[in-house]
Amino acid sequence: MRKKVSNLMVALLVPLLASCSLFGGSDASSDSSGVNSVSSSVSSSTDSGSASSSSSEPADAATIEAYYPFSASVFTKYLGEGNEYASFTIYPQYIEGNRMQITSNNGGTQIVTVLELADGELREVFTRPETYFRENMLEKTASGDAANQLDILLKEPLEVGNSWVNASGVPSEITNLTSQIETPMGNFEALEVTTTYETSTTKDYYVRDMGLVKRVTDLGDDMIVSSSLEARNENVPETQQLRVFYPDSDLMGLDATSVSLSYATNDITRTILAEALKNVPDAPGGSLIGPNVSINSLSLSDDGRVYVDFSQEFVSEMNAGTSAESLILQGVVNTIGEYYGVQEVYLTVAGNPYESGHILMAEGAYFTVDYTNVNE
Repeated sequence: MRKKVSNLMVALLVPLLASCSLFGGSDASSDSSGVNSVSSSVSSSTDSGSASSSSSEPADAATIEAYYPFSASVFTKYLGEGNEYASFTIYPQYIEGNRMQITSNNGGTQIVTVLELADGELREVFTRPETYFRENMLEKTASGDAANQLDILLKEPLEVGNSWVNASGVPSEITNLTSQIETPMGNFEALEVTTTYETSTTKDYYVRDMGLVKRVTDLGDDMIVSSSLEARNENVPETQQLRVFYPDSDLMGLDATSVSLSYATNDITRTILAEALKNVPDAPGGSLIGPNVSINSLSLSDDGRVYVDFSQEFVSEMNAGTSAESLILQGVVNTIGEYYGVQEVYLTVAGNPYESGHILMAEGAYFTVDYTNVNE
């Protein structure tokens, strides 16, 4: 069961996401300590805070892409101060054209955000909280009240004084082009964007070819929350743990084990999941499905069900009696349902309702996640 988080936690994480599309991260259980940090060019500074002086010159007529490159397979970690949820990681899950989907995890919640670069603006177009599965959402665009919570991160021209108003009515402005910023990873010269809320002020700092390196929020009453670049690791995957359910050796119930999933940017979830189900070392025979089975489609629908369509080999390579077949089906349904955090899975084979010599599902009939026969 996923953690439930307070509104404060989500409120702290969403603004951080708004500035982090360059960077990548894994879910809270993954360990990135074995990956070396990759340092970008560092400019020394004796100023440990934001620069008090302000340059009025354009940032060499730079475009947003210079300060916010859409970089694939980059894991980035931020060290937080002032709040337990200010530390977080970011990973770019999908990049296509002028859109990028990122996921961020702060140890309490995980949020997916889709960013779009168009008409001289970099803006959020969609966000989904509490998203622990991986699915391509690049085509989604928020509407109604959800759209009113999304922000513009950067707007050209990148020069001091350029300002804009976000959908929520909150104003942002480029306030410096040469702020000298200190982070655990090094010192940088950064472009500063100041966003002024009713009771707080946030400053985001962007560095060429890197993106966001620091965010500082002044909540008033001497309460400062900051997130600073701690590590930036290139060519590393996003990792997740998948709990796989499989028939026990006596065919009396289901056992469960954890399988590691590894995704680079733009990897397809259904392909990764299919391979994981074929490689379950703890299961009798080492797998849950046959070696030639593929997943034709896999998605979470607005009706709260997961829809998965397997290739015909799912049935033809099963070679199981009624009891074993029922357990295999339940194992697959439990595995996929739990991964997506849903109770109902509509499972088809080659586009048709599931049918074998033992089990026949009616059109529209779905399977339900059920743990009653799972061994303790």
